[in-house]
Amino acid sequence: MSFRAQLSKAGALAASLLLLSACAAEPSVTPTGAVTEVTVTVAGMQYVPDTIEVPVGNELVITFENTGDVVHDLVLDNGAGSMQVFPGQAEVIKVGVIGAEVEGWCTIGNHRAMGMELTVIAVGG
Repeated sequence: MSFRAQLSKAGALAASLLLLSACAAEPSVTPTGAVTEVTVTVAGMQYVPDTIEVPVGNELVITFENTGDVVHDLVLDNGAGSMQVFPGQAEVIKVGVIGAEVEGWCTIGNHRAMGMELTVIAVGG
């Protein structure tokens, strides 16, 4: 087997293991059927609120309103997120059923480093 083929095989194995470990890390949660709706706005370089508490099993829907004066977005570490939202515009983000903490941030420029982060906290359960 050539070095390139060995390297490709090793890469495929590593990717498979990573995928399996990510799946194993996902918490098992029973959906409640309830929806928690929250509006998140912008004040300077912060989301308001920057902490959202959601009962375990509830679906979270965020209306992200860019009340700031520059373009922002809101992406979450579970893969949900908005496109770029211009000042005065809004976008609805369907985050999904909450079973564990989820982190969110702005991907524009250095906005995250300037404090544009938020945390979704799963409560109860």
